[in-house]
Amino acid sequence: SPRPPRQLRLCGAAMKVFEVAFVFGFCVAAAIGEQAPTSLETSSPLGKVLELMDSLAAKVTKEGEVEAKAYKEYFEWCDDTSKNGEFAIKTAAAQKEKLEAKIAQLTSAIEVSTAKIEDLAAAIAQAEAELKNATLIREKEAEDFAAGEQELMTAIDVISRAIGILEKEMAKNPAALAQVDTTNIASLVQALGTVLDAAAFPSSDQKKLIAFVQSKQGDQDEDLELSAPAAATYKTHSGGIVEVLEDMKEKAETELADMRKAEINTKHNYEMLKQSLEDQVAADTKDMDDEKAAKAASEEAKATAESELEMTNKDLAKSKEELETAHSTCMQVAADHEETVASRTAELKVIMEAKKILEDPSSGGAPSGCFLQMAAATR
Repeated sequence: SPRPPRQLRLCGAAMKVFEVAFVFGFCVAAAIGEQAPTSLETSSPLGKVLELMDSLAAKVTKEGEVEAKAYKEYFEWCDDTSKNGEFAIKTAAAQKEKLEAKIAQLTSAIEVSTAKIEDLAAAIAQAEAELKNATLIREKEAEDFAAGEQELMTAIDVISRAIGILEKEMAKNPAALAQVDTTNIASLVQALGTVLDAAAFPSSDQKKLIAFVQSKQGDQDEDLELSAPAAATYKTHSGGIVEVLEDMKEKAETELADMRKAEINTKHNYEMLKQSLEDQVAADTKDMDDEKAAKAASEEAKATAESELEMTNKDLAKSKEELETAHSTCMQVAADHEETVASRTAELKVIMEAKKILEDPSSGGAPSGCFLQMAAATR
Protein backbone atom coordinates (compact mmCIF):
# COMPACT_ATOMS: atom_id res chain seq x y z
CA SER A 1 0.00 0.00 0.00
CA PRO A 2 1.26 3.61 -0.67
CA ARG A 3 2.76 5.59 2.15
CA PRO A 4 0.53 8.40 3.53
CA PRO A 5 1.48 11.82 1.97
CA ARG A 6 3.97 14.01 3.78
CA GLN A 7 1.28 16.66 4.41
CA LEU A 8 -0.65 14.10 6.51
CA ARG A 9 2.30 13.60 8.86
CA LEU A 10 2.73 17.02 10.44
CA CYS A 11 4.85 16.61 13.49
CA GLY A 12 4.50 18.41 16.81
CA ALA A 13 7.77 20.26 16.24
CA ALA A 14 6.36 22.05 13.19
CA MET A 15 3.30 23.12 15.17
CA LYS A 16 5.60 24.48 17.87
CA VAL A 17 7.48 26.52 15.24
CA PHE A 18 4.23 28.13 14.13
CA GLU A 19 3.30 28.82 17.72
CA VAL A 20 6.66 30.41 18.55
CA ALA A 21 6.59 32.49 15.39
CA PHE A 22 3.14 33.70 16.23
CA VAL A 23 3.95 34.59 19.83
CA PHE A 24 7.16 36.30 18.75
CA GLY A 25 5.32 38.32 16.19
CA PHE A 26 2.65 39.20 18.65
CA CYS A 27 5.18 40.44 21.20
CA VAL A 28 7.02 42.52 18.63
CA ALA A 29 3.80 44.04 17.48
CA ALA A 30 2.83 44.82 21.03
CA ALA A 31 6.12 46.56 21.73
CA ILE A 32 5.80 48.70 18.63
CA GLY A 33 2.25 49.47 19.53
CA GLU A 34 3.38 50.92 22.84
CA GLN A 35 5.66 53.38 21.05
CA ALA A 36 3.21 54.34 18.28
CA PRO A 37 -0.23 53.00 19.17
CA THR A 38 -1.97 54.93 16.41
CA SER A 39 0.34 53.92 13.53
CA LEU A 40 -1.01 50.88 11.60
CA GLU A 41 0.34 51.71 8.15
CA THR A 42 1.72 48.82 6.18
CA SER A 43 5.13 50.53 6.06
CA SER A 44 5.41 50.50 9.84
CA PRO A 45 6.84 47.53 11.78
CA LEU A 46 3.34 46.64 12.93
CA GLY A 47 2.18 46.53 9.35
CA LYS A 48 5.03 44.19 8.56
CA VAL A 49 3.92 41.92 11.38
CA LEU A 50 0.38 41.94 10.10
CA GLU A 51 1.64 41.06 6.63
CA LEU A 52 3.67 38.25 8.13
CA MET A 53 0.58 36.97 9.92
CA ASP A 54 -1.48 37.11 6.72
CA SER A 55 1.27 35.28 4.88
CA LEU A 56 1.40 32.69 7.64
CA ALA A 57 -2.37 32.22 7.53
CA ALA A 58 -2.26 31.84 3.74
CA LYS A 59 0.55 29.33 4.02
CA VAL A 60 -1.34 27.29 6.59
CA THR A 61 -4.46 27.44 4.43
CA LYS A 62 -2.54 26.39 1.32
CA GLU A 63 -0.95 23.48 3.15
CA GLY A 64 -4.40 22.45 4.34
CA GLU A 65 -5.68 22.47 0.77
CA VAL A 66 -2.70 20.40 -0.41
CA GLU A 67 -3.19 17.99 2.45
CA ALA A 68 -6.94 17.72 1.74
CA LYS A 69 -6.22 16.88 -1.90
CA ALA A 70 -3.63 14.30 -0.94
CA TYR A 71 -6.02 12.85 1.65
CA LYS A 72 -8.78 12.60 -0.95
CA GLU A 73 -6.49 10.79 -3.38
CA TYR A 74 -5.27 8.50 -0.63
CA PHE A 75 -8.78 7.61 0.44
CA GLU A 76 -9.75 6.97 -3.17
CA TRP A 77 -6.91 4.48 -3.16
CA CYS A 78 -8.30 3.05 0.10
CA ASP A 79 -11.73 2.64 -1.49
CA ASP A 80 -10.26 0.98 -4.58
CA THR A 81 -8.09 -1.30 -2.43
CA SER A 82 -11.09 -2.23 -0.29
CA LYS A 83 -13.24 -3.01 -3.32
CA ASN A 84 -10.48 -5.01 -5.01
CA GLY A 85 -9.74 -6.87 -1.79
CA GLU A 86 -13.39 -7.72 -1.19
CA PHE A 87 -13.72 -8.87 -4.80
CA ALA A 88 -10.60 -11.03 -4.48
CA ILE A 89 -11.96 -12.56 -1.25
CA LYS A 90 -15.35 -13.17 -2.80
CA THR A 91 -13.78 -14.75 -5.89
CA ALA A 92 -11.43 -16.94 -3.83
CA ALA A 93 -14.27 -18.01 -1.52
CA ALA A 94 -16.44 -18.99 -4.50
CA GLN A 95 -13.52 -20.86 -6.06
CA LYS A 96 -12.89 -22.62 -2.75
CA GLU A 97 -16.52 -23.70 -2.49
CA LYS A 98 -16.46 -24.90 -6.09
CA LEU A 99 -13.24 -26.89 -5.59
CA GLU A 100 -14.50 -28.44 -2.35
CA ALA A 101 -17.69 -29.57 -4.12
CA LYS A 102 -15.61 -30.95 -6.98
CA ILE A 103 -13.34 -32.84 -4.59
CA ALA A 104 -16.35 -34.31 -2.80
CA GLN A 105 -17.86 -35.37 -6.13
CA LEU A 106 -14.59 -36.95 -7.29
CA THR A 107 -14.17 -38.73 -3.95
CA SER A 108 -17.64 -40.22 -4.35
CA ALA A 109 -16.84 -41.23 -7.95
CA ILE A 110 -13.64 -42.94 -6.79
CA GLU A 111 -15.55 -44.86 -4.12
CA VAL A 112 -18.20 -45.94 -6.64
CA SER A 113 -15.52 -47.05 -9.12
CA THR A 114 -13.70 -48.96 -6.40
CA ALA A 115 -16.90 -50.81 -5.44
CA LYS A 116 -17.68 -51.61 -9.09
CA ILE A 117 -14.14 -52.86 -9.68
CA GLU A 118 -14.42 -55.16 -6.67
CA ASP A 119 -17.83 -56.47 -7.83
CA LEU A 120 -16.57 -57.04 -11.38
CA ALA A 121 -13.42 -58.76 -10.14
CA ALA A 122 -15.57 -61.07 -8.01
CA ALA A 123 -17.89 -61.78 -10.96
CA ILE A 124 -14.92 -62.54 -13.23
CA ALA A 125 -13.39 -64.87 -10.63
CA GLN A 126 -16.73 -66.68 -10.19
CA ALA A 127 -17.26 -67.05 -13.95
CA GLU A 128 -13.72 -68.36 -14.42
CA ALA A 129 -14.23 -70.82 -11.55
CA GLU A 130 -17.52 -72.01 -13.10
CA LEU A 131 -15.83 -72.43 -16.48
CA LYS A 132 -12.96 -74.36 -14.93
CA ASN A 133 -15.35 -76.65 -13.07
CA ALA A 134 -17.52 -77.16 -16.17
CA THR A 135 -14.40 -77.95 -18.21
CA LEU A 136 -13.29 -80.58 -15.70
CA ILE A 137 -16.75 -82.16 -15.77
CA ARG A 138 -16.80 -82.04 -19.55
CA GLU A 139 -13.40 -83.66 -19.80
CA LYS A 140 -14.59 -86.47 -17.53
CA GLU A 141 -17.78 -86.86 -19.61
CA ALA A 142 -15.77 -86.96 -22.83
CA GLU A 143 -13.46 -89.56 -21.32
CA ASP A 144 -16.39 -91.69 -20.18
CA PHE A 145 -18.04 -91.37 -23.57
CA ALA A 146 -14.90 -92.40 -25.41
CA ALA A 147 -14.54 -95.45 -23.19
CA GLY A 148 -18.22 -96.37 -23.52
CA GLU A 149 -18.24 -95.82 -27.26
CA GLN A 150 -15.16 -97.96 -27.71
CA GLU A 151 -16.66 -100.69 -25.56
CA LEU A 152 -19.93 -100.76 -27.52
CA MET A 153 -18.20 -100.60 -30.89
CA THR A 154 -15.98 -103.48 -29.88
CA ALA A 155 -18.98 -105.47 -28.61
CA ILE A 156 -20.97 -104.86 -31.78
CA ASP A 157 -18.01 -105.95 -33.86
CA VAL A 158 -17.48 -109.09 -31.77
CA ILE A 159 -21.21 -109.96 -31.85
CA SER A 160 -21.37 -109.44 -35.60
CA ARG A 161 -18.45 -111.80 -36.17
CA ALA A 162 -19.84 -114.32 -33.69
CA ILE A 163 -23.22 -114.28 -35.47
CA GLY A 164 -21.45 -114.92 -38.75
CA ILE A 165 -19.64 -117.94 -37.29
CA LEU A 166 -22.82 -119.28 -35.67
CA GLU A 167 -24.78 -118.98 -38.90
CA LYS A 168 -22.09 -120.97 -40.69
CA GLU A 169 -22.15 -123.66 -37.99
CA MET A 170 -25.94 -123.83 -38.13
CA ALA A 171 -25.77 -124.31 -41.83
CA LYS A 172 -23.49 -127.30 -41.26
CA ASN A 173 -25.33 -128.82 -38.29
CA PRO A 174 -28.67 -127.09 -37.48
CA ALA A 175 -29.64 -129.67 -34.81
CA ALA A 176 -26.58 -129.00 -32.64
CA LEU A 177 -27.38 -125.34 -31.88
CA ALA A 178 -31.12 -125.92 -31.82
CA GLN A 179 -30.73 -127.86 -28.56
CA VAL A 180 -29.14 -124.87 -26.72
CA ASP A 181 -31.30 -123.48 -23.89
CA THR A 182 -31.07 -119.70 -24.44
CA THR A 183 -33.09 -119.00 -21.30
CA ASN A 184 -30.17 -120.19 -19.18
CA ILE A 185 -27.18 -117.88 -19.28
CA ALA A 186 -24.74 -120.60 -18.27
CA SER A 187 -25.97 -122.90 -21.03
CA LEU A 188 -25.81 -120.08 -23.54
CA VAL A 189 -22.26 -119.12 -22.57
CA GLN A 190 -21.09 -122.73 -22.71
CA ALA A 191 -22.59 -123.26 -26.13
CA LEU A 192 -21.05 -120.10 -27.47
CA GLY A 193 -17.67 -121.08 -26.12
CA THR A 194 -17.83 -124.50 -27.73
CA VAL A 195 -18.85 -123.19 -31.12
CA LEU A 196 -16.43 -120.28 -31.16
CA ASP A 197 -13.53 -122.46 -30.04
CA ALA A 198 -14.26 -124.84 -32.87
CA ALA A 199 -14.29 -121.91 -35.29
CA ALA A 200 -10.95 -120.65 -33.98
CA PHE A 201 -12.54 -117.44 -32.70
CA PRO A 202 -9.90 -115.42 -30.78
CA SER A 203 -10.05 -116.08 -27.05
CA SER A 204 -9.79 -112.37 -26.24
CA ASP A 205 -12.85 -111.69 -28.37
CA GLN A 206 -14.64 -114.63 -26.76
CA LYS A 207 -14.03 -113.13 -23.34
CA LYS A 208 -15.37 -109.77 -24.51
CA LEU A 209 -18.46 -111.39 -26.01
CA ILE A 210 -19.18 -113.52 -22.96
CA ALA A 211 -18.65 -110.53 -20.64
CA PHE A 212 -20.99 -108.44 -22.76
CA VAL A 213 -23.66 -111.17 -22.83
CA GLN A 214 -23.44 -111.61 -19.08
CA SER A 215 -23.65 -107.87 -18.45
CA LYS A 216 -26.67 -107.46 -20.69
CA GLN A 217 -28.35 -110.52 -19.20
CA GLY A 218 -27.82 -108.99 -15.77
CA ASP A 219 -29.36 -105.70 -16.93
CA GLN A 220 -32.40 -107.54 -18.29
CA ASP A 221 -32.81 -109.48 -15.04
CA GLU A 222 -32.84 -106.21 -13.12
CA ASP A 223 -35.45 -104.82 -15.50
CA LEU A 224 -37.62 -107.92 -14.97
CA GLU A 225 -37.44 -107.44 -11.23
CA LEU A 226 -38.67 -103.84 -11.53
CA SER A 227 -41.52 -104.38 -14.02
CA ALA A 228 -43.65 -107.02 -15.83
CA PRO A 229 -41.75 -108.71 -18.69
CA ALA A 230 -42.59 -107.49 -22.17
CA ALA A 231 -43.29 -109.70 -25.19
CA ALA A 232 -39.97 -108.82 -26.75
CA THR A 233 -38.15 -109.97 -23.63
CA TYR A 234 -39.82 -113.35 -23.70
CA LYS A 235 -39.05 -113.61 -27.37
CA THR A 236 -35.39 -112.96 -26.67
CA HIS A 237 -35.24 -115.64 -24.01
CA SER A 238 -37.15 -118.24 -25.95
CA GLY A 239 -35.49 -117.71 -29.34
CA GLY A 240 -32.38 -119.32 -30.78
CA ILE A 241 -28.85 -118.38 -29.94
CA VAL A 242 -28.42 -116.34 -33.13
CA GLU A 243 -31.58 -114.42 -32.39
CA VAL A 244 -30.32 -113.70 -28.90
CA LEU A 245 -27.06 -112.32 -30.24
CA GLU A 246 -28.81 -110.30 -32.95
CA ASP A 247 -31.09 -108.83 -30.29
CA MET A 248 -28.05 -107.91 -28.19
CA LYS A 249 -26.38 -106.37 -31.23
CA GLU A 250 -29.45 -104.30 -31.99
CA LYS A 251 -29.65 -103.10 -28.43
CA ALA A 252 -25.94 -102.30 -28.41
CA GLU A 253 -26.29 -100.31 -31.63
CA THR A 254 -29.27 -98.44 -30.15
CA GLU A 255 -27.35 -97.77 -26.98
CA LEU A 256 -24.38 -96.54 -29.00
CA ALA A 257 -26.59 -94.23 -31.04
CA ASP A 258 -28.20 -92.86 -27.87
CA MET A 259 -24.81 -92.43 -26.27
CA ARG A 260 -23.50 -90.52 -29.30
CA LYS A 261 -26.62 -88.36 -29.38
CA ALA A 262 -26.26 -87.60 -25.67
CA GLU A 263 -22.60 -86.82 -26.22
CA ILE A 264 -23.48 -84.35 -28.98
CA ASN A 265 -26.04 -82.65 -26.72
CA THR A 266 -23.70 -82.60 -23.74
CA LYS A 267 -20.85 -81.21 -25.82
CA HIS A 268 -23.16 -78.58 -27.33
CA ASN A 269 -24.40 -77.54 -23.90
CA TYR A 270 -20.85 -77.26 -22.65
CA GLU A 271 -19.81 -75.17 -25.65
CA MET A 272 -22.80 -72.87 -25.10
CA LEU A 273 -21.99 -72.52 -21.39
CA LYS A 274 -18.32 -71.96 -22.18
CA GLN A 275 -19.15 -69.28 -24.75
CA SER A 276 -21.53 -67.58 -22.33
CA LEU A 277 -19.01 -67.57 -19.49
CA GLU A 278 -16.19 -66.39 -21.76
CA ASP A 279 -18.40 -63.58 -23.10
CA GLN A 280 -19.31 -62.61 -19.55
CA VAL A 281 -15.66 -62.59 -18.50
CA ALA A 282 -14.71 -60.51 -21.55
CA ALA A 283 -17.53 -58.01 -20.94
CA ASP A 284 -16.78 -57.76 -17.22
CA THR A 285 -13.06 -57.38 -17.93
CA LYS A 286 -13.77 -54.52 -20.33
CA ASP A 287 -16.09 -52.87 -17.80
CA MET A 288 -13.46 -53.31 -15.08
CA ASP A 289 -10.76 -51.78 -17.30
CA ASP A 290 -13.09 -48.85 -18.02
CA GLU A 291 -13.79 -48.41 -14.31
CA LYS A 292 -10.07 -48.53 -13.53
CA ALA A 293 -9.43 -45.86 -16.16
CA ALA A 294 -12.30 -43.75 -14.78
CA LYS A 295 -10.98 -44.18 -11.24
CA ALA A 296 -7.47 -43.17 -12.31
CA ALA A 297 -8.85 -40.09 -14.08
CA SER A 298 -10.91 -39.17 -11.00
CA GLU A 299 -7.89 -39.60 -8.74
CA GLU A 300 -5.78 -37.39 -11.01
CA ALA A 301 -8.52 -34.74 -11.17
CA LYS A 302 -8.94 -34.90 -7.40
CA ALA A 303 -5.20 -34.40 -6.85
CA THR A 304 -5.27 -31.38 -9.18
CA ALA A 305 -8.33 -29.95 -7.43
CA GLU A 306 -6.73 -30.45 -4.01
CA SER A 307 -3.60 -28.63 -5.19
CA GLU A 308 -5.72 -25.79 -6.57
CA LEU A 309 -7.69 -25.68 -3.31
CA GLU A 310 -4.49 -25.34 -1.32
CA MET A 311 -3.37 -22.40 -3.48
CA THR A 312 -6.85 -20.86 -3.28
CA ASN A 313 -6.84 -21.08 0.51
CA LYS A 314 -3.45 -19.34 0.59
CA ASP A 315 -4.69 -16.62 -1.77
CA LEU A 316 -7.84 -16.20 0.31
CA ALA A 317 -5.86 -15.85 3.54
CA LYS A 318 -3.46 -13.40 1.87
CA SER A 319 -6.31 -11.29 0.49
CA LYS A 320 -7.99 -11.15 3.90
CA GLU A 321 -4.72 -10.14 5.56
CA GLU A 322 -4.01 -7.45 2.95
CA LEU A 323 -7.55 -6.09 3.24
CA GLU A 324 -7.31 -5.98 7.02
CA THR A 325 -3.92 -4.23 6.86
CA ALA A 326 -5.18 -1.70 4.31
CA HIS A 327 -8.29 -1.05 6.38
CA SER A 328 -6.26 -0.53 9.55
CA THR A 329 -3.79 1.78 7.78
CA CYS A 330 -6.53 3.81 6.12
CA MET A 331 -8.39 4.22 9.42
CA GLN A 332 -5.19 5.40 11.11
CA VAL A 333 -4.54 7.89 8.30
CA ALA A 334 -8.11 9.12 8.61
CA ALA A 335 -7.63 9.66 12.35
CA ASP A 336 -4.32 11.47 11.76
CA HIS A 337 -5.92 13.65 9.10
CA GLU A 338 -8.78 14.56 11.39
CA GLU A 339 -6.29 15.55 14.05
CA THR A 340 -4.21 17.72 11.70
CA VAL A 341 -7.33 19.40 10.35
CA ALA A 342 -8.43 20.22 13.88
CA SER A 343 -4.96 21.55 14.73
CA ARG A 344 -4.80 23.67 11.59
CA THR A 345 -8.26 25.08 12.23
CA ALA A 346 -7.28 26.03 15.76
CA GLU A 347 -4.04 27.59 14.47
CA LEU A 348 -5.87 29.74 11.94
CA LYS A 349 -8.36 30.78 14.61
CA VAL A 350 -5.57 31.97 16.93
CA ILE A 351 -3.87 33.89 14.08
CA MET A 352 -7.12 35.64 13.19
CA GLU A 353 -7.85 36.54 16.82
CA ALA A 354 -4.30 37.91 17.32
CA LYS A 355 -4.53 39.94 14.12
CA LYS A 356 -7.84 41.35 15.27
CA ILE A 357 -6.30 42.43 18.56
CA LEU A 358 -3.33 44.09 16.83
CA GLU A 359 -5.58 45.93 14.41
CA ASP A 360 -7.77 47.27 17.25
CA PRO A 361 -6.19 50.46 18.73
CA SER A 362 -8.23 50.07 21.88
CA SER A 363 -6.75 46.66 22.65
CA GLY A 364 -4.14 48.17 24.96
CA GLY A 365 -1.07 46.66 23.25
CA ALA A 366 0.61 43.40 23.85
CA PRO A 367 -0.79 41.18 26.50
CA SER A 368 1.18 40.78 29.70
CA GLY A 369 3.50 37.85 30.07
CA CYS A 370 4.39 37.79 26.38
CA PHE A 371 7.90 36.53 26.87
CA LEU A 372 6.71 34.02 29.37
CA GLN A 373 4.46 32.63 26.62
CA MET A 374 7.42 32.55 24.24
CA ALA A 375 9.42 30.63 26.78
CA ALA A 376 6.53 28.22 27.29
CA ALA A 377 6.11 27.83 23.49
CA THR A 378 9.72 26.88 22.99
CA ARG A 379 9.55 24.11 25.58
